[in-house]
Amino acid sequence: MKKINIYKVFMIMVFSIVLIVPTAALSKTNVVTFKGTIEGALCAIEGEVCPPEDLGVHLLTETNFVLRASDGKYYYLPNLSRNIKARYVGKDVQITGKAKGESIIVDKFKAKEGGNYKLVWSLERQKRELMDYIQH
Repeated sequence: MKKINIYKVFMIMVFSIVLIVPTAALSKTNVVTFKGTIEGALCAIEGEVCPPEDLGVHLLTETNFVLRASDGKYYYLPNLSRNIKARYVGKDVQITGKAKGESIIVDKFKAKEGGNYKLVWSLERQKRELMDYIQH
């Protein structure tokens, strides 16, 4: 008889809730694409740009990051990890997802490299990696 791994079952449930709840809440919104830069949330709220001369310290002290769209508005990215956002601070990015208010549930996150946008993260890939992990 195969033993059930309680940890894996628990993680599947938690991850499913994390993916389903925001998606269900935003199900009536349209998928949109935004271009802009990733900035510290506090900087964006204050109307400033992250300090490039002291970026290392800023990355350590900033608790959240947002997309500052090309129109100047900023959007929280609740389903994208802090690590990914911090890695692309100040860089040109393109985000596709469902927007509502000041938040975007990200479907695809692309960063500009050599004049083109390269896929860095996608919700579909995240789900696939989770399923691969569960099956092994």
